[in-house]
Amino acid sequence: MAKEIWEIWLENKERRDKDFQKYILSKKIKKEIETSILVQGHLEKADHNLKFAGSTLELKNYNDWAIVSAYYSIYHASLALCALKGYSTKDHLATLLILIREFYKKGLDKEEIKIVCNTTIEKEEVLYYIEAKSKRNKASYSTQKAFDANEAETLRTKAINFVNKAKDIIDSSKNETN
Repeated sequence: MAKEIWEIWLENKERRDKDFQKYILSKKIKKEIETSILVQGHLEKADHNLKFAGSTLELKNYNDWAIVSAYYSIYHASLALCALKGYSTKDHLATLLILIREFYKKGLDKEEIKIVCNTTIEKEEVLYYIEAKSKRNKASYSTQKAFDANEAETLRTKAINFVNKAKDIIDSSKNETN
């Protein structure tokens, strides 16, 4: 079975960097100056979407919208991380590339892992993003009306964890610059 592009990016720095440059040239990834405003705005939108996902789950019949909202909370937290590194994008794959390029680390020894564990996104968080995007596509575009409440709640929990991880990374970067 062929690997997905994000799996290749995880393993192949040269390919990741080459594709990053293509995205820069095609303007799917843009360099930004006013990043603190973008970071804050995306975090606020992520929190808003999380609240909506929770409220929607309480209504019981709209689990598809809870899934969509949970995904968008992860997406906006991801955009906040992109902005933290000076980038903006409206392309989901470009967002994922920035996350992997800027936050995913591997091949470090135990002590190095310990040092960077609070400021990196690990494979599990990347997988949350991929899983949420897949579920959002199904919930947004399929004709299926009923979605499992447990699945929606699980994704909402993962979204909360991802948003909190993004906030921790952003907070720790503020502490480093102070």
